[in-house]
Amino acid sequence: MKNHMNRMYLELSVAYLSFLAAISLFYGAVELVGYRIFLTPLVLTALFPLCFLKNVEKKWIFVLFTVFLAIVDFLIALYPVNVWDVMGGFSLLVASTLMFYSVKDTLRLLYSGLSFYIVGLFLLLAIGILNIIILLAKILDYYIQCIGETCGGYPLTIRPEIFLFFLGLFALYPFFHRWEFRRKME
Repeated sequence: MKNHMNRMYLELSVAYLSFLAAISLFYGAVELVGYRIFLTPLVLTALFPLCFLKNVEKKWIFVLFTVFLAIVDFLIALYPVNVWDVMGGFSLLVASTLMFYSVKDTLRLLYSGLSFYIVGLFLLLAIGILNIIILLAKILDYYIQCIGETCGGYPLTIRPEIFLFFLGLFALYPFFHRWEFRRKME
C-alpha cells in the first residue's frame, strides 16, 4: 500500500511540475516578446502529462489533478505582467523546456527524467533568488535615497520570477523523497 501511495505522490508531483513549467513558459514568452500572445495554447501545455497516461497507475486522480492545475494555470496567466526582459524571458523558457522534457522519464522512474526535473527546477529557483535579491537591493536603494526626506512607500511590483520561485518550492518534494529510480536499460 505504501508503494502505491509513493507512486501517486510522484505522479502528482510530475503533474505539478508540468503546471509550473506551463506558467514559466507563458511568462517567459510574455517577457521575451513584450506582450501577451497565445494565452490559451501556452496555458494548455499544463495538460502535457496526459500524453503519458500509460505510465500512470492512478489515472483518474492524475487526470483530475492535471485538469485542475490547468484551470489554475489559466487563472494565473490572467494576472497582468508589465515586464519586458529578454534575458529573464529566455531563462524562463529554458527552465520550462527542461521541466517539460523530464515528464515522461520521471513517470517511468528513470534517472534521466529526474535529472532534467532537478536541473530545470533548480534553474527556476536560482532565477527566482536572483530576482528577490534584485528587488531587495532596489528597495534598500530607494530607502537610502529617502534618508532625511519624507518619502512614500516603495512602489512594489512583483516580477513573475519571484512568484514562480515560491511556487517552485512546492515542487522540491520528489527531490527529497526517496523513490527507487533505475537506470535506462538499453
